[in-house]
Amino acid sequence: MKKAESKKSLKSNAELGKELDLFVVSEIVGSGLPLLTPKGTTIKREIERFITDEEIKRGYQYTSTPIMAKSDLYKISGHWQHYKDLMFSFKVGDETFALRPMTCPFQFIIYKSKPRSYKELPIKYAEISSLFRNEKSGELMGLTRLRQFTLADAHIICKPKQLEEEFKKVLDLVQYVMKTLKINDVWYRFSKWDPKNKEKYIDNPKAWEESQESLKKILDILKIKYIEADNEAAFYGPKLDIQYKNIFGKEDTLITMQIDFALPERYDMTYMDENNKQARPMIIHRSSVGCIERTIAYLLEKTQGYLPLWLSPIQARIINFADRNNKSCEKLYEELNQLGFRVDIDLKSEPIGGKIKQAEMEKIPYIIVIGDKEEKSDMLAVRSQGKVTQVKKQDFIKQIEKEIKERR
Repeated sequence: MKKAESKKSLKSNAELGKELDLFVVSEIVGSGLPLLTPKGTTIKREIERFITDEEIKRGYQYTSTPIMAKSDLYKISGHWQHYKDLMFSFKVGDETFALRPMTCPFQFIIYKSKPRSYKELPIKYAEISSLFRNEKSGELMGLTRLRQFTLADAHIICKPKQLEEEFKKVLDLVQYVMKTLKINDVWYRFSKWDPKNKEKYIDNPKAWEESQESLKKILDILKIKYIEADNEAAFYGPKLDIQYKNIFGKEDTLITMQIDFALPERYDMTYMDENNKQARPMIIHRSSVGCIERTIAYLLEKTQGYLPLWLSPIQARIINFADRNNKSCEKLYEELNQLGFRVDIDLKSEPIGGKIKQAEMEKIPYIIVIGDKEEKSDMLAVRSQGKVTQVKKQDFIKQIEKEIKERR
């Protein structure tokens, strides 16, 4: 990954998105509703594949739930009462529906669809979900804050005595994700309730104190350094938020993990315990890679568009030295394409210097030039970060396979 430029010349994700043809913002479509181009969609797809595969390895079960529901569903949870102004609602006949601002109520209904035993717990439901929130126009920017976004969402339904261990596992997953994506300039915020704010929070002081004490215990055992912030919790429980600042210095949340003591009771979620008695589970709400669009925004600004190979929309561009080299370029393109690499080809009858410059402006990791010398020797002239090396074709293939596999 190439080092980003000095702070003075840093570009926002909105600027980079336009410059690199990653997403389009249209007044006709609406604010906070970016259109991802094929290149932008490739980045999003690779992150989704990465986190889906990793979560399945860790025992998560994937669901697919509706993007809307009757207001009754949100009234049970309390979202209707606490977040109605941030929801898109509409009438269907005599009933009121709303686009979902979160996934949890839907997965809770799946949990409640049949009796549950303590032997099944923990149950980990995950979903790459499209969510909708009516953010204020002044808050909307690039991919950072949107009215429709994609969340790598999950809910761990567990026995109370499993809470500590499951939260540790969630944190382990999140830290693995941050290590893989090279997210390191962040900090942890222990987000607590404010007992004076009766409108924002469920009024259950005992449950709040117990859940906050549990979360603090977990963080201290794991030796997580954090700051405490009152009045930043979810309305149903305390959170551990991973915070960052964008290039403008504005603080925002990248990833969040929450302990929920309230919604299991509101949805009457139960399981049969070891003594064959009904018991109430606890729930951990969590994102693993956060809002995917916001994570892309973070990565774009951090790398200034020089994404690692596995996330690059175009991993290599093949350029001809002269028209007589076209067939060799096309043959290599087909070979690399069949191997699953994201490659394209530039055979324009233009000076090679201009074509190389264009590829570098597009921040394509590898530029392969094929001329008469390369045709005769089965070698490739590979340009990366301004340096040119002569490498055997099979060695180059092994090199990029390794780089992609290791997500470098």
